Amino acid sequence: MMESMIKQEGISFKELEQEIFRKICELGRETTAKILEEYDKYLKENRDKKAYRNKGLRRTTVKTVYGEVTYARTVYETMDEYGTKRYVYLLDETLELENVGLISENYASMLVSEITEMSYRACAEKASLMTGQRISAMGVWNVIQALGKKVCDEEKELVKAHKEGLVKGKRVAPVLFEEADGVWLFLQGKDRQKNGFDKAEMKVSIAYDGWKDKGGQRYELDGKVSSAGFEKGKDFQKAREALIASEYDLEQTDLRLLNGDGAQWIRNTVDKSTVFQLDPFHRNKEIRENIKDKKARNDIHKFLEECDIDGLFDYLEMYRDSLYEDEWIEKAKALISYFQSNRDGLLPYQKMDLTIPESPEGLCYRNMGTMENHVCSIIAHRMKGRRCSWSTKGGNHLAKILAKKQMGRLYEVTERLKKPLFEKKKVEEIEYKILTAGMIAKKVGKGYSYPVMGHLPVLDKAITGDGRKNLTMAGF
Repeated sequence: MMESMIKQEGISFKELEQEIFRKICELGRETTAKILEEYDKYLKENRDKKAYRNKGLRRTTVKTVYGEVTYARTVYETMDEYGTKRYVYLLDETLELENVGLISENYASMLVSEITEMSYRACAEKASLMTGQRISAMGVWNVIQALGKKVCDEEKELVKAHKEGLVKGKRVAPVLFEEADGVWLFLQGKDRQKNGFDKAEMKVSIAYDGWKDKGGQRYELDGKVSSAGFEKGKDFQKAREALIASEYDLEQTDLRLLNGDGAQWIRNTVDKSTVFQLDPFHRNKEIRENIKDKKARNDIHKFLEECDIDGLFDYLEMYRDSLYEDEWIEKAKALISYFQSNRDGLLPYQKMDLTIPESPEGLCYRNMGTMENHVCSIIAHRMKGRRCSWSTKGGNHLAKILAKKQMGRLYEVTERLKKPLFEKKKVEEIEYKILTAGMIAKKVGKGYSYPVMGHLPVLDKAITGDGRKNLTMAGF
């Protein structure tokens, strides 16, 4: 019985859904083209006629989430500040299409969301399937590179503003927790030859003001600020500091704690008062890999638990002198050197001689050491493995986008001007003109006769609001 309701006379519900979707997308494309062309006429009538000379109409196509919209807009001849003749499209400048090419913001947002999870090829295939319009992997790459460059440019402007003392966030954090680490990614041919090696370190960092108790022994970091990039250590730290300052009012932060593996670029922070803690994961890994004897490993951990750092180094030197195999002697020396370089951070921050402010209401302070998980979730999951290799520029652009996603700010990648692009009153006037002209009534169903289909119970119910509008547009 259900099959007879959905399928009868050679059409399935799936086919019906696809046809309705196709017709509504077609209507959307035609409506959009009409609105754009009418708005172009409005811009033409209200332009500075002395500065912009009308040179006729030119057609173009923009990709949207409901297909390619082809429209005609006016091209103008004008002079730049140097007296050089150039040609411009006032409508395209209003739409800001020069940022990523002829791609709508919604379409670009869809690509950005998908590219954080899949390859350029897979993203192109999915976008083509979802929108019914073909876009190549290179087409997706071009969009992501344009948007990634936009994020990089905005970051550089933020660093410049921070240097001038113009950046001040609104969040207040008595204690600011910071973590940093690196992940090595394969480089593509040209960059591999240029740099002289086949890998480069992608630097990753995160800052937060504490943990939220989610119940059931689950905790969530609060107020995360993520950054990532192929930059040199000094430049990365400047960008990282500017991003943190844009979120937090650092003048009201009493204590900054940094967790890392001891790499020089991590320890070389902009704020020299930052207290360093050696990452427990890397510390324990070095012990495990460089100390052969299990009892000796346990003894080392005991010294750390008892906060006896002097005793720890005495024990390590005694252990080294007791060895007779050159391999393990060198490994013991390596561990001693590593610990000496990070002596001030061998203990967790709770066991250091620090005055730790009380945590704000709703937050708690826990053990640091989340960076391995964040390296995976921010960068490694998308950019490491699967035979991936990157150019330094292309990899950097994608990393900036991935860092935005980690903070829940993926929308900022495609966000344009804060002001509306179109004048609301004029758009409403154009929409009214289009609708009263009967365009929809004339178009829906034109050239297409819906086949006879089975009874759909949903149509028997009272349908109001958007549901009624959608059904009307679909021809019911």
